[in-house]
Amino acid sequence: MSRGDLHYALLGPVNVVDGRGKLIALTPQQRAILAILLARCGRTVTTADLVEGVWDHPAPQRATSTLQSQIFELRRKLEPARRPRTPAAVLTSVHDGYRLVTAEGACDIDQFDRYLTEADQAGRDGDREGAHRLLGAALALWRGVPLADTPGPHADSLRCALSEQRLVAVEAHIRLDLELGTQTQSVPELTFLVAEHPLREGLRALLMLALYRAGRQAEALAAYADGRSVLATELGVEPGVELNEMYQRMLRADPYLATGPSRAVTASGPLRAYTLQESTSARTTDATADYRHPIPAQLPASLADFTGRTTAIEYLLTVLDADSPQIVISAMSGLGGVGKTTLALQAGHRVRGRYPDGQLHVDLGGTSADPVDPSEVLGRFLRALGTGTLPDGLDERVALYRALLAGRRILVLLDNAADSGQVTPLLPATPGCAALVTSRARLSLPSARPFELDVFSADESLALLTRIAGRTRIAAEPDAAAALVAACGHLPLAVRIVGARLAQRPAWTVAGLVDRLTEEQRRLGQIRIGDLAVDATFQLSYDQLTPELARAFRLASLAEGPVFSLPMAAALLDRDEQHAELLLEQLVDVSLLEPAGGARYRYHDLLRLFARARADEAVPEVGRTQPPGAPKRSEADTALDRLVDFCLATVRGAYRLSRPGCITPDAMAATRAAPVHFDDAAAGQGWVREELDTLLGVLRQAARRAGTRIAPAADLLLALDPFGESDFLWPYLNGPAAALADAAALRGDPAAEIRARYMLGGGLWQVGRGAEGRAQVDRALALCRATGDEVLLGQLLNVKGLLDETGATGAPCHESALALFQEGVDIHVRRGNLWGELEIRNNTAHPLHQLGRLPEALECLTNALSRARPLGWTLVRAYAQSSQARTLLALGRPTEAEASYIEALGGCREIGSEHVELLVEHGLGETLHALGRYGRATAHLERSLAGAQRLGNEPLQAVVLLALARTLSAAGHTERADASLRAARSLHTHLGMPLPQPSAT
Repeated sequence: MSRGDLHYALLGPVNVVDGRGKLIALTPQQRAILAILLARCGRTVTTADLVEGVWDHPAPQRATSTLQSQIFELRRKLEPARRPRTPAAVLTSVHDGYRLVTAEGACDIDQFDRYLTEADQAGRDGDREGAHRLLGAALALWRGVPLADTPGPHADSLRCALSEQRLVAVEAHIRLDLELGTQTQSVPELTFLVAEHPLREGLRALLMLALYRAGRQAEALAAYADGRSVLATELGVEPGVELNEMYQRMLRADPYLATGPSRAVTASGPLRAYTLQESTSARTTDATADYRHPIPAQLPASLADFTGRTTAIEYLLTVLDADSPQIVISAMSGLGGVGKTTLALQAGHRVRGRYPDGQLHVDLGGTSADPVDPSEVLGRFLRALGTGTLPDGLDERVALYRALLAGRRILVLLDNAADSGQVTPLLPATPGCAALVTSRARLSLPSARPFELDVFSADESLALLTRIAGRTRIAAEPDAAAALVAACGHLPLAVRIVGARLAQRPAWTVAGLVDRLTEEQRRLGQIRIGDLAVDATFQLSYDQLTPELARAFRLASLAEGPVFSLPMAAALLDRDEQHAELLLEQLVDVSLLEPAGGARYRYHDLLRLFARARADEAVPEVGRTQPPGAPKRSEADTALDRLVDFCLATVRGAYRLSRPGCITPDAMAATRAAPVHFDDAAAGQGWVREELDTLLGVLRQAARRAGTRIAPAADLLLALDPFGESDFLWPYLNGPAAALADAAALRGDPAAEIRARYMLGGGLWQVGRGAEGRAQVDRALALCRATGDEVLLGQLLNVKGLLDETGATGAPCHESALALFQEGVDIHVRRGNLWGELEIRNNTAHPLHQLGRLPEALECLTNALSRARPLGWTLVRAYAQSSQARTLLALGRPTEAEASYIEALGGCREIGSEHVELLVEHGLGETLHALGRYGRATAHLERSLAGAQRLGNEPLQAVVLLALARTLSAAGHTERADASLRAARSLHTHLGMPLPQPSAT
């Protein structure tokens, strides 16, 4: 690390030291924020995660704003400390979060971890002195309690984890002390550690060995007696295998204790220095040994690279590691490939000392076509427990099995269970024993503690990938590695497979493998190595489903978005909601679907791909005929047609409520589905907001699938027009609109193409891409005139007029805009479309304004307002009210303009349109500037700017920044005005918009 870099110290009170050795003072909350960012090692931390990590639940009401303020101050403190010519971005904002960029080795936690890794490698290489030296260097970094002065739940959790890691390192360091012959020096430290951690049997075993080798055998035996007493008093248990074996060896004066390496005190693992045969031989000399009962040890080996699952393993250990007065049964369920067996084995090995009478294990074959019969399993268990002759009947075997378990402490691991009936006969029935059950299905077992295992967190996924593919390789491509595990849906099996593929192919880059997984249709095929594949794991669960459940599993996956609702699923399944819910809940029970709350569900990403592939392979239901020459249709195509039908029926109803007096919905395709009904426009708008992800996904799939009907999908896109306007959804709608326009052209459907290009043309104009929008509108207008389709002609003329009036593709042409608007009004009047007429009359005022015909513009708006008021507060009334205020301001009547804007602002809030409200905030700010009330003007403009940034409305940001620059300059805030002007220029250049010169700056 260079002298000029920042150094972060967390292994004690949190310190940040600059390149000159100066300590940077931080507040407690800044220290808590810094600890979270450092723990993520340069990866982005969301605002929500930071709030959750800094404050206890529930967080204070203004936690987010306080967090932003603290981060601003923290950045201000850190940035000046950087060296000249180094990047200034130490703490950066990324999307909805932040990331901290540090030099390599800049944090003492990283140094501590590196020393431990190198010490581990030295130990594997047989370099005990090197390992001892490296562990000593790691421990020398500690300055006291880690994060001692740092508040928050994240700091508490990290403090516990680091303290545990230090204790493990101390124990390893002392083991090496003993191996290198320095046991006399180790006795005082071990005495202190045992007093501080009296229940840690490994430390007590080391103290016994150190005392024994120092010639203090009586004290070593006394240490054992003291430990036995503590365990009995605190936990009500006897010492585990490690302490008991050490005690027995000392009683026999085993010569191995004086000469063997200190690893002999390790209870399990690859470093154990004596063999199983030695241990068995030692037990045969013990006069207290019980030969009547064999001690089964059937647990398979756990994975050497077990990673993560800290919370899950702690939960299981809490359940299994207690000397409970009752039977302990933990039933773990979860998706195939999520790591249930791996976690269960890890927990089982960790608690073996608590179950000294043995461990039984069986794979029940729950995902196979022929699960193992419980009577057969009982036969295996009874033989392992020393029974020679087996009873024939299930009930007799159950009775004998439970009699043999009575009074003993045995752990039973029942892996991969099919159902509760298979498991129940295998459960212990007396206190002291425990059963750990894994299953893809949610099992209902008596007195069981259910436990649902979820996929990895992003950090856990990256940790496993690093363990398998190598730290250097993953560290070289951190962004690609994050994208790779995200493409795996953080499913442990998938991460393990892609890690193994990287390990087997040193020439591959991580980014190259990410590219292979980019195409969804090929992704599952890429996540396989040898006989190990994610889709094969999913297939095992799929094959267990009944035909009706399998159909539900396939078809429900066609709903896009992070979650989908029950009504959407019912439409896909062609079932009523009650029946659909029953099917979905059964899929939840077998871990093929996840509940998302409020009658909503979600698929794991990879499971959704698997289900969709099955739907694409399936043929439509019997009785569904296809017209001659039509594209081949799958089960998925017919289901999507039903979903489009339901969505169109529902959104059309919401459209009518949002745009009273508009006849466009009458020209949309007829529907068969029963729609969701809404009491008012706000309810319809709320439904669209809630279901937007699924609606967008439906449009994308309809465009992509040649077998789906394009016309209803284009109408569904059109039905979203009011909500695109009220919530500024154009950045989301433009993509599906472009895809539908191209698909409609390819399939030869001009009406659908007109609808899609109308939506795309207006949407592109809204986001500042007027030249592209004009091409779409011109094509749609040509189709309208060629086919005589007037459904959207008036609305297309309106958009073309806006393009001319705003100069979206060059100099504004106000006279042309007026002509287009007048033609559009004539069409709407002829067709009886009141909404369309009022919308264009409002827009007509804009070119009149620019041409200096202000009284004429005001008269036009006053007339539009008088006809819009009977409709209640709608967007067209809000627009007209805002335009009237703008015209009044231009006429030199700012006080009347302010009143009109305030009325419009109230209307926007009643409608619930944040987008139009931001437009009004901008106009009100300009009006208050004209009145000389610069403080209030600034507040309104800043609200408009913040909202425009949140919605992604760059054209609005550009004009508001310019207005803000003028107002700040007039108020004497020169530096802030200059900053706003620079930002306005940058945005205008980016959008290709001409920049009017601010007169006040």
